[in-house]
Amino acid sequence: MADAQPPKKKRRGGPRRRTVRMDYPVQATQRQQQDEASELTQEAPSSTIDIFRSHLNGLDQLMDFTPSDVGPSTATTTPPATLSNGSVERKTISSEGAFLLQTYVKTVATWMDLFDHSCTYQLKVPPLALASPLLFHAVCAFTANHLALSNTSLNASWKLVAVRHYGQALRLLIDALEVPFCETAMTGSMLLLSYEVHGAIRSEDYRRHFLGLTMLIKSHGITAQSTGTDRANFWIYCRHEIAVALANERPLVLDPAEWAVSWKEGESREDVLGNQMMWILARVINLVFGPDEAKEVSKGARESFLQELKAWRAGLSPCFIGIPYGDADDDGFQKIYFTVTAAAAAAFWYHIAHILLYAEPVLQDESYVPLIQIQAMKITNITISDFPAALKVFSTHGLYYAAKHIKTISQKAKVWNVLKDIERDTGYHTRSTVKNLQAQVDERIIS
Repeated sequence: MADAQPPKKKRRGGPRRRTVRMDYPVQATQRQQQDEASELTQEAPSSTIDIFRSHLNGLDQLMDFTPSDVGPSTATTTPPATLSNGSVERKTISSEGAFLLQTYVKTVATWMDLFDHSCTYQLKVPPLALASPLLFHAVCAFTANHLALSNTSLNASWKLVAVRHYGQALRLLIDALEVPFCETAMTGSMLLLSYEVHGAIRSEDYRRHFLGLTMLIKSHGITAQSTGTDRANFWIYCRHEIAVALANERPLVLDPAEWAVSWKEGESREDVLGNQMMWILARVINLVFGPDEAKEVSKGARESFLQELKAWRAGLSPCFIGIPYGDADDDGFQKIYFTVTAAAAAAFWYHIAHILLYAEPVLQDESYVPLIQIQAMKITNITISDFPAALKVFSTHGLYYAAKHIKTISQKAKVWNVLKDIERDTGYHTRSTVKNLQAQVDERIIS
């Protein structure tokens, strides 16, 4: 007689699940990773710049849309798909993917949310990434690149992981850009831009990247009045644009007049006030590096901006007032404590705006010299303090102007060291900025 078979367990209610992996196995050897990275690099475009260039015709068609033609986007996740046999398709990720997503939330996502108390990139993007392969690979590429370049990890293989995910994301971005309105295209482009910003920002190719992003923003009707991920992406884009404009000493590509800002009197949220400072700073940049900077009309405009900055400062809450702590060093620098990181960042750019108005592209008046030193000292005091990387990464472009105008070689060297520390700790490229500043000192010594 045949052996008795154990009774079959009854399947409990609910559809069956089918597992679908979203990334590569972690068990791949380093040699396999190198081969995969090389293959993806050969098959995919080398950067988002290549994609924007090759899709200009498609983007031109998108530009024909007006804001009223495009409905508002919603940040939703895709529910599990029910298959014909009644089972549910359930997505899983490898240990590598889970680690990168967790690390992303703790590190680079905080950079993106500097002026966003809603924490869009920390709270809303991860669920979207699980529903979107483009966002998933973009997040993993950005995070792995951070690990490869910073002192957070000594594992050189993270660079290979970053290249692999970056290549996948680039190929998926091409597909996203071929859809007239694709919500993930903007977020994916922003993440990939942040991946690329680890490299030198003082380049024409990098600046041209913003032309593509500007076209996406305009075609989608994204402004300061947008909501959800669109609003978060808009302000992150503006910060990136400001960084590029300062690095290249040029006006912004997207004129602040097109930002559609709206400020309420008595605003107290630090993130909103930080974005307001970005709007003022953008207009200041357009003035000092624009075609009218050398004209007589510039003097009146500069004075008007100084009054606007004064009014902005007068309406701030006490958390925007930095409190010194510890002893001052031999150069007179002293650490400053702010209760809110966004307030510290806004104060930093408030001081940068003053230096631009006083001394860029040339000194406007000899009476400004002592005021410039005061502003440069306050800027450096903030950046030597114990603040998260979110503030320090974005501050590098402003630090250039503090170091450029601060008085002594010893004080300049202090700022150089701050810039070097930022690259060491975060992987954010500052070497070219330091070399530029040191070259300026060498030229003055020679002359």
